[in-house]
Amino acid sequence: MTAASIAAWGLVGLIVASALRIGVQRGSILPSESERLAPPALLEVVTALMFSGLAWRIGAKPDLFAYSWLAGIGVLLAAVDWNFRQLPTKLIWPSGLVLAALFGLAAVINRDAYPLIRSAAGMLTLLAFYGTLYFLRPGQLGGGDLRLGGLLGLALGWSGWSTVLSGTLLGWLAAALALVALRATRRQVKPSNDVALGPFLVVGAITALLIQPLM
Repeated sequence: MTAASIAAWGLVGLIVASALRIGVQRGSILPSESERLAPPALLEVVTALMFSGLAWRIGAKPDLFAYSWLAGIGVLLAAVDWNFRQLPTKLIWPSGLVLAALFGLAAVINRDAYPLIRSAAGMLTLLAFYGTLYFLRPGQLGGGDLRLGGLLGLALGWSGWSTVLSGTLLGWLAAALALVALRATRRQVKPSNDVALGPFLVVGAITALLIQPLM
């Protein structure tokens, strides 16, 4: 894609982020103090940068729409989890359906169903992984994190198993570093309460998509 096309796609990301912000604030999804979702324009700027980065990395391919949707909803979910320590099911399940539909459309256009099958397998794999952690370590992992893991597995699986692995590891590594940094400040930190895992899982997934060879 040309520089102009990449910039234009970034503008699309800004519009998408603005629409998502308005939607959650008017849709009774968040607490009444939802104006604290993110500072003005921060959500939009970060999403625009991710849209541009994905456009540069992927190019004008059918799966760009799916990955861009992941970026838009991922930034929103990260902001919600960071501020409110919750990942609303009302956001995750519809987002997963949209993501699956976009990958399905990409599979039809590419005339190749294998990435879609791998995408579903990636979702099931991460659901199983996070589900195991959820039941083995009650209180350490929330149900929202479990559902977010499935959403990210759906996206990472399309790219490949190495991306599923790297995206998951990067997210947990980022969360661990943040926890160490907080503890270094001598704060009393409880991972389940004071450190939101969702933003780090999103960052890890998007980073993996940007650095891994996409199929």
